[in-house]
Parts: sequence; C-alpha cells; structure tokens
Amino acid sequence: MKAMLLRITLFCTALLLLSGTASHAKLSVFDSPHNLSIYGGRGRASGQPGVTVAGEQRVCVFCHVPHNATTGTPLWSRPLSAETTEYIPYRSSTLAATPKPDRPTGASKLCLSCHDGTIALSSYAGSQNVGGTAIPREQGFTNPNLSTDLSDDHPISFAYTPALAVKSQLASPQSLPQEMRLEQGANLECTTCHDPHDNQYGNFLVLNNGDPNRPDYVAGSPLCTACHQPTNWGTSSHNNTQIASLATGCLGCHATHNAPWAVRLLRGVKQSDACLGNCHNGVEPASQNIKQLVGAGLYRHPVDDLVSDPVHDEKETLPAEKYHVQCVDCHNAHQVNSANAPMSSPPQVDGRLRGVRIDNAGNVAANEYDVCYRCHAGDNAFRFASVTQTQANRVIIEANQAYRFDLRNPSFHPVAADRRGTGASLLASYQATMTRIYCSDCHGSSQSRKAGGTGPNGPHGSQYEHILLAQYFMPRVADTRTPYNFSQYALCFRCHFDGYVMDSGSAFSNAGVNEHNKHVRERMIPCYVCHDPHGVSWRMQATPTNNAHLINLDKNYAAGAIVTSPVYVSSAAGQGSCTVNCHAVAGNIETYSATGTPLPKLFRPKLLTR
Repeated sequence: MKAMLLRITLFCTALLLLSGTASHAKLSVFDSPHNLSIYGGRGRASGQPGVTVAGEQRVCVFCHVPHNATTGTPLWSRPLSAETTEYIPYRSSTLAATPKPDRPTGASKLCLSCHDGTIALSSYAGSQNVGGTAIPREQGFTNPNLSTDLSDDHPISFAYTPALAVKSQLASPQSLPQEMRLEQGANLECTTCHDPHDNQYGNFLVLNNGDPNRPDYVAGSPLCTACHQPTNWGTSSHNNTQIASLATGCLGCHATHNAPWAVRLLRGVKQSDACLGNCHNGVEPASQNIKQLVGAGLYRHPVDDLVSDPVHDEKETLPAEKYHVQCVDCHNAHQVNSANAPMSSPPQVDGRLRGVRIDNAGNVAANEYDVCYRCHAGDNAFRFASVTQTQANRVIIEANQAYRFDLRNPSFHPVAADRRGTGASLLASYQATMTRIYCSDCHGSSQSRKAGGTGPNGPHGSQYEHILLAQYFMPRVADTRTPYNFSQYALCFRCHFDGYVMDSGSAFSNAGVNEHNKHVRERMIPCYVCHDPHGVSWRMQATPTNNAHLINLDKNYAAGAIVTSPVYVSSAAGQGSCTVNCHAVAGNIETYSATGTPLPKLFRPKLLTR
C-alpha cells in the first residue's frame, strides 16, 4: 500500500513538472514555498532559498492527511498550537471589530500551526523526521514566522459585518470579490487574503496586489482596497492609480506582517518613517523633500524624534493633551492631494491639509488654523510652546493660540478673523486684498517656494527661530544693541511697507518725530519688545487701552527694579504713554502725541515680495 501511494505521488509530481500551462500552474502547490518535500525548496521569491524536509517525497502531507486527521479540522495532518499558547492580537484605537479578536480561530489556527513558530515543520502525520525545527525567524516584512506576537500583523479572526464596514471605512462584506472568502460567510481569517494552494500572485495572495510582474496586474493595491476604502482615497496623491511612481501602493507605507511600527502596521521604527523613509527624503523633487527640514540643526517640528509619550494616535483627544508631533498630526495621508496648492484663499485649507480631524466629534479642518489648533489651542497648549525655542517674557502670557487670534481681542493679526483697519501699513498691492492671512504666511520653511526657494511649503522647519519664513529679529539679551537693517525684519516687510512704519505713516509719533524710527533705528530696540505678533488675549485681561496695536511688552527689556509691571496706555488716537523701566525720565513715563509737522514720507524699492 505504501509503495502504491509513493508511485501515485511520484506520478502526480511528474505531471506537475511537465505541465507548463497557466491553468495547471494556477492551482499548483508543487512550485510554491508550501512544497516542503525534497522536490521543493523554491523559496518565497525568485532567488530566495526555500525550506525542505529531508527524505520526504510527498507534497500535500505537510498539511493534509486522508485518515486520522487532527480532530475538528479539514483532514489536517498537523497538531495545532496548544490552547494555552499566549497570542498577542493586533490592537489599535481604530480597530472597531466587536468583539475584538482575542486569539486565532478557524483557518487561521491551521495556518499558524506552521507560521507561529511553535511547532516543527516536520510534525505531521506519518512523518519519519523527529526533532525537526520550526520555520526560521528572519528579518524583514516577508518573514514567514509570525511568532505568537500578532500585534504587528493584519488583524484576523473577527466578524466582518456591515456595521463594522460602516464604522471603519471598509467595503460591505457583500461587495467583496469572490476570491476573498469570509469563513462561514462572516469571519475574516488568513484565507480571506491568502490561498495556500495558489501562489501565482506571490505570497499566496488571492488577488494580484499591484505586482506588474504577475498575472492580472492592476495599478494600485487591489487586494487592500477591496476592503479598505478610505474617504477621498480615489483622488489622493498617495494613490498609485493616480501617481504611477508610487509602485508599491499601500505597501509603500504599510506592512501586512511583521510591521516595525505595530499600530496601523507602519513601515518604520518611528511613526514618521512611513513618510520620511521612502518618499519625502530627498529622493523625490526638492519640493517634496521634508526630511531635510525636520532634521537636527533647524528650528522645526521634530517629527523624527521619539520625544513624546504617548505618540500620535488617530483617536486621541483634541486639542491634544500631551506633547508629541508627527506628520499625521497635520496631514491625512489617505486624503492628501495637490488641489489648490499652494493655499491662496485664506483661511481655507488646500489639498495638503484635506481630511485632518480637528475635534473629538470627527469634524475635519476647513481652515488652516484649525489644523494648528489641534495642538496650539486648548488647556494644554502650553505643552506645545517653547519646546525647542524660548518664548518672550510677556506681561500677558497666553499659550492658547485660539485666544490670541480671537475676534474679541483688542488687537490681533487677521488669521481667524478679518482685519479691522484699512491696511494702510501694507504694501500697496495688498491693501485691498489682504484681509485675512494664513499661519503659514509667517511660519514656514526658509527654503520653501513661498520664501523664494525650491523646497516644500509649510511649517516643517526653518533656519529662523519659531519656524519663520524669513528673519524676525529677536535678541534675548536686553543690553544687546545691533544697528538696524531692513533684512532684520524681512518677515514683517513681506507684507508691510517699512517706509510707512519707520518714516512718515505711523501714528506712533511725538511732535512730528516717528517713534518707531527713534526706538528701532536709533535706539536699536527690537520690534518684538513692544509688539506681540499673534495677538493679545482679552481672556487674559487685555484691553483696548493697554493692548491696542499688538502691544504686549517683554518684561526682559521693559521691566526692572524701578518698574516691575511695565504698561502702555492709549489715551486717544495718536496719543498715549509708556511706563517702562528703560525710560530714564521722571516716573519712567514717556508721553506721546501725534502733533506737529510730520516727517517727509520716504520711499525705497520693494526688496522682498510675499
């Protein structure tokens, strides 16, 4: 009987070897890594060594046996991992399966009798090999030994229901391709994506998942997107049906097994590696090279540092409560595109910021500042301030940027609301049009296209403090005196006309003497000593009397032993007084009145453009 079985096995093997037609190859285990017989050893891909069991000529026996199969299985020849085996299932805040999978079930248990590495490959019914080894543990995403830690593998053994599909941006179970079978019509198991008998698409996948060297190639990741259907994925710049250069599709960012970053199966030892590791790292055009801007040596959003606990989570409470910063705090990788970029209709977002969640109800950003407020607003905004740079020591300190740009403030830059004045200080080309600005009109890369360079726009990193597009002079030592130069305030003069501010236009004058000129040019006092560029919060007792014109004095300059609480008082249009430690006059009080003959207006060439 044994001799007859051997002859039948050899005969079938010969037929498989001789067959060259696609119809035979399609369902052939013989020419796949699952052939562990002495005729196998073909590996997972061309050129890779495979695994064989010495002396074994049979092929199917490694999984199946016609008699005395493992109880409760479809003629399974292998023992199953013990019920006491402690598996670590996949977990994330967005895994909405109910109940969440606890341990492998169904067909997945059969697969793991090889692939969890606890049972020797030679442990099967009728095996003549004793003391064999399990699948070797290797490096890389294609490691076939998944181990019992399945937290870095695609979730399995859960009910794929219509309700789950609605909650998780998945296709309905009824719409799945016929090749993707749910066990008993309900559960997603290993065999939903893998056919252990058919390796025509590689990795025993049931569909070609975007490999142009395999049959039935279709651009994109058809197997992934058969289930996963994120909002706006069809027009995303990361969808390689739209961008042919993204040849790996979903697998450019995600790994289905043995993912280095387990939660959401990201390809990288840090969250940002999925973005900076393969694409935004200088290999792509300069306009997409983010990695150079977030590295050490620049003022930056330090997305490449593991400096936060916890790290970003897709379902985290907003505004954020604990300090962290990752690419996905500001960008929705599944929805991002180039529509309307660069932004030109403040405060509206463009495609780069499309789909970013801004609150706990799941609403998404309509305005750019909404994205900034995810971290820089709320009761914990102070955790995100002065992390890499020192703040000015203001009379009124407010870390919550939503309050600093509030319409009810006595003064603010027009980010969250339209400007109040006529815009007389603006360059002539902006006076009629610039009623609102973006945060990124000031905060952005000094190498960006917006700054006149070739790099990517956005507040990724800059050579200037506080991630500014251009220089804004902020010496920290009060007795430092540096002669005035137009370029020191290049950031301000991207929009404002310095001739108006420094010469004849400003109402900050005394008997015809422009006090901006006197303070900044002659006394070499930096603008930021008096002005708080974002705005001064009414919630922190800012008033139109003391805090008009963005006045919020820096105590490192304006306070001292004589005047501990410096104050500016506006008494009328063009009139007021300052009581500050640096005024060596009676009571340290200077009074201003815009009377007398004004200085002639000076014009100079516009050196910088917005």
